[in-house]
Amino acid sequence: MKRAYLELKQLTKSFGKGADMVVAVDAIDLEVQEGDLVTLLGPSGCGKTTTLRMIAGFHTPTSGDVMIDGVSVNEIPPNKRPTAMVFQNYALFPHMTVFENIAYGLRIRRESDEQVKEKVARIMTLIGLEGLADRQPRQLSGGQQQRVSLARAMVMEPKVLLFDEPLSNLDAKLRVSTRLEIRKLQQRLGITSVYVTHDQEEAMTLSDRVVIMDRGKIQQIGSPVEIYSHPVNRFVAGFMGKANFLEATVKALEETEIVLEYCTKTIQAPRWDKRIKEGDEVTVVVRPESVFLEESQEDLIEGTVVNSVYFGSQMLYEIEMPDGKVLQAEIADPQDHPQFAKGHTVGLSFKSRSLHVLAKE
Repeated sequence: MKRAYLELKQLTKSFGKGADMVVAVDAIDLEVQEGDLVTLLGPSGCGKTTTLRMIAGFHTPTSGDVMIDGVSVNEIPPNKRPTAMVFQNYALFPHMTVFENIAYGLRIRRESDEQVKEKVARIMTLIGLEGLADRQPRQLSGGQQQRVSLARAMVMEPKVLLFDEPLSNLDAKLRVSTRLEIRKLQQRLGITSVYVTHDQEEAMTLSDRVVIMDRGKIQQIGSPVEIYSHPVNRFVAGFMGKANFLEATVKALEETEIVLEYCTKTIQAPRWDKRIKEGDEVTVVVRPESVFLEESQEDLIEGTVVNSVYFGSQMLYEIEMPDGKVLQAEIADPQDHPQFAKGHTVGLSFKSRSLHVLAKE
């Protein structure tokens, strides 16, 4: 059984004083299991980067503790902590070669020349930097520079590896391939890791668990599947992937299902929240891929197509509903389905088991 290797206990960071004080991180608790990669995900200003910088030692907590392997590191300076960080802007020394950049931390640690050569050669092979040892950063592509930054961090054999939005400067295609490489490497080496991003797809691809943050507080912790399928509130549902929100009324409660009324039609959804009662006004989270479209029928909810966008592997429709809301529907393999033009009236149904019902906030 895995153990908690990194622990944040009531960790708080505020800036300023008195009326000007801003609480960036508000008494958060988090456990990261040994060997796991946990992503801090949220919008700008949610506190994720401040949290990462407190783990690294670049910010001193206002209160609370950062524990690594059962020991508080609050009083340990950044260069003495068993952590290493991969930065957003790579932070490579422009006058040094690839080899010298990767070896820098080992030299500071006063390791022997033989140890340095052996460790640098091993990590360069592992990360795919063979043949680039004598190049300078300006001679490398963005992806290669990011690999050097990653190698420099990993060669130090840290207990905890920290990633500060490391892929944000790469183009879209390179981001996809690089994040897969990072995940494979992290799993192979088993390094406990904390990754900061505002990119939901990145978080879902990389993470063992995702921590959703907003305004300095943790909103939800869970696996990517748990958070996507069972968000605890409207903020999480809207931030983790695309979501439609329907306002409905609870007609009846069954053992495992909720019967709902929406726009005079009946829909069913799994019953997760036992606090919800018959007659309650609720919000139904509907993912775009859980919407089915067909020709209008009497027993279906009707809507009007207001826009459609073709992406090759899928078609995105925007449908105006009877209550005036615009709902998004993503249809996979559109060539296998009927096409609906703007202004066309369609019938809608939903994949019931994929619906998630939230109590009104």
